Amino acid sequence: MRTWYSPRVWSAFELVFRPWMHRRLAGVHVRGTEKADWLPVMPVLLVANHVSWWDGFLLREVHRRLRPDAPLHVVMSEAELRRFPIFRGMGAVPLATGPMAARSLASELATRVGHRPDAVIGYFPQGRIWPSHRRPLGFHRGAAWLASRLAPVAVVPVGLHLEPLTRPGPAAFVEVGSPFLVRDTVSTAWLERAVTERVDDILGFVQRHGEDSVARWREAA
Repeated sequence: MRTWYSPRVWSAFELVFRPWMHRRLAGVHVRGTEKADWLPVMPVLLVANHVSWWDGFLLREVHRRLRPDAPLHVVMSEAELRRFPIFRGMGAVPLATGPMAARSLASELATRVGHRPDAVIGYFPQGRIWPSHRRPLGFHRGAAWLASRLAPVAVVPVGLHLEPLTRPGPAAFVEVGSPFLVRDTVSTAWLERAVTERVDDILGFVQRHGEDSVARWREAA
């Protein structure tokens, strides 16, 4: 399945989608992106837990703050990409099933990174949606394997959580961790631990501040 990254497709899509999203979510609250300001020109792999249908767009908000002019490639299943074909022009990369799926994905992303070494890649190693309080998160090996194939690459752990508070829609909290430069290999356990810490930070914050979480989140950013 051929896909590509087109800023024009993204712009046209978001002209309608972002207002629609913000009517359904009580804000997207991102903090921690300043930790990646020092990164040199190299690929960035955003590794996040998977809590909702919105998650690819939450990573887009991280991308907008980190490298808005770089291409974004979010890995998603072939089935989902067939359901939403517009994502084909927005840089989504299909993950097929079968024994050669991981190699095919790595080859495709390596080609794209070869053309744009500043590319940002989004990956959800859980492989399916789970509550943010699930422990262990249950990461599969794909993200670690991909990082080793793309090395040198900057891996950025991202915690995601949606919390119903004082508005009909939930508030989306996104916490970005410090980048880790992978020059050779990285373990799945390390990636899972790094993302779990970010998610636990969000859950602890919401537990402490309750309905004041959004206001306090801005203050703590």
